[in-house]
Amino acid sequence: MPNSAVAVSVTLTPDNWIHSRVLVLNASYEALDQVTADRAVVLLTGGTAESVVVRRPHFPIRSRHTEILLPETIRLVRYRHLAHITVRSPGSRATHAAVLRRDGNRCGYCGGWAPTVDHIRPRSRGGPNTWENLIACCVPCNTGKADRTPGEAGMRLLWEPRAPQPLAREQRRVWKHLAATP
Repeated sequence: MPNSAVAVSVTLTPDNWIHSRVLVLNASYEALDQVTADRAVVLLTGGTAESVVVRRPHFPIRSRHTEILLPETIRLVRYRHLAHITVRSPGSRATHAAVLRRDGNRCGYCGGWAPTVDHIRPRSRGGPNTWENLIACCVPCNTGKADRTPGEAGMRLLWEPRAPQPLAREQRRVWKHLAATP
């Protein structure tokens, strides 16, 4: 039975809002990071960022001279150039379960249901246990490929395996929200 994450809804109060997380987008709408709500408020009031998605239900943050709604997502006003590097958290190892989760239990060769993981470059030939060398695989494809490379077995990968990006899910959520906004 597959594991599923359970989303826990926390009611914001004047005591805990400051600890909520806000997604930060670059000016190009590329997900950069998550910051605490108080940092997001500083970026908004300083003119460095603008609110893109407001948290629901609305939660107003008030000061003596202003009131803003607590954002769920903010966007930097100016583009910030960052070198595109793969960011991996310390616990982000390419385990059997993590590869199946990344690929959605979909075979990287035929697209069918995949309960196993295959080394693209076989371990017997020095293939490492890395995100880029592991792909979800169905039993017939795994058996048919055996101890060969995909080229030797006459098979092609449906996609190039990559390390999961920590903010990819958040990025897709924001794009979906923006696409639905008139």
